[in-house]
Amino acid sequence: MKQLIVFSDAHGRRDIFPYLEEMYPDSPKIYLGDCQMTRSEVEKYGDQFVFVLGNCDYNYHLKPKTYDGLHIEYRSSNDLTPEEIVFQYQGLTFIACHGHHLYEDDFLYLKAWKADCLLQGHTHVFKVKQKEGRYSINPGSCNPYKVREMEIEGWKRKPSSYCVIQMEYGKILDVLRISCDEL
Repeated sequence: MKQLIVFSDAHGRRDIFPYLEEMYPDSPKIYLGDCQMTRSEVEKYGDQFVFVLGNCDYNYHLKPKTYDGLHIEYRSSNDLTPEEIVFQYQGLTFIACHGHHLYEDDFLYLKAWKADCLLQGHTHVFKVKQKEGRYSINPGSCNPYKVREMEIEGWKRKPSSYCVIQMEYGKILDVLRISCDEL
């Protein structure tokens, strides 16, 4: 069984990066934007994580990454961190983006790309949807101070999280929501 670690919306929380590297040293880690770190901080973690650009991020150039069966080639040496990447891992096609540009239904988007799984952040709320064998996954926000939801009485705090996608070749077995509140 392989794992893919997905997290998003750190909004300045820097401790999550070394924590995830220590917890999952051999698993690919996809960061879905809004880290709000300096260029040197992003470059520091650039070898361990795949970054996509969020609506609160700066544009950074990153080098290609290769993990166990996963290769991300940023389009040219002059390119900036992309807003969206499409990659294959364990026989599945993934689309990773921050999500702030998605206006279509998740599954129409997946069908158009002929992809198996959409990874998106932006909303700060954990979500897993499945339809016709395709998945739409949002790991939530890994910053406990940035997770809240509007209710009639006002803002309600929601738990912070990242997710671990467990898979065998060609199949997602489970999507685990892991709390970040106690880190």
